[in-house]
Amino acid sequence: TGFDGWDRRIMSQKFLKFTSESLSASYIPFPRFLMEDSLAGLSNEAKVLYALLLDRASISRQNGYVAPDGTIRIYFTVEQAQKKLHRSRQCATRIFHELKFSGLICRKKQGLGKPALITLNYPADAKLIQPKENGAISHE
Repeated sequence: TGFDGWDRRIMSQKFLKFTSESLSASYIPFPRFLMEDSLAGLSNEAKVLYALLLDRASISRQNGYVAPDGTIRIYFTVEQAQKKLHRSRQCATRIFHELKFSGLICRKKQGLGKPALITLNYPADAKLIQPKENGAISHE
C-alpha cells in the first residue's frame, strides 16, 4: 500500500543515467504558460492532458491536417484520456470539463458515438517559441 506498491513497480524497471552522451528522450511539450499564476487553479492532471492534446495537435499540423482557416482541430476521446492519464471515465470527463471551462480548449460534440472535435487555445499573453532562420529557438 502507499509507497510500497509504487516502489515495487519502479524497482522492477531498469534506469540509465542521463549523461552528455545520452540521446534525447521522446517527450511531450509542456507549455510554460501552464505554470503561470493565472492558471494556478488548474489541476496538474488538466495541465498534463493539455500537453497531450498539444502534442496531438503538433502532429496534426506536421501532417497537414489543418482546416482551410488555419485552425487545427483534433480528436481525443475520453477513453484515450482515461488510458493516458490512468484515470476513471468520470475523472477524465472532469478533466476535459476543467480545460473547457478554463478556456484552454473548445470541445464540440459531433453526435452519438462520434468523438468530440477539440480546438486548443492559449492565453493571449503567453510567451511562445519563435523559430529562427538558423533553426534555433527563442522564447518570446
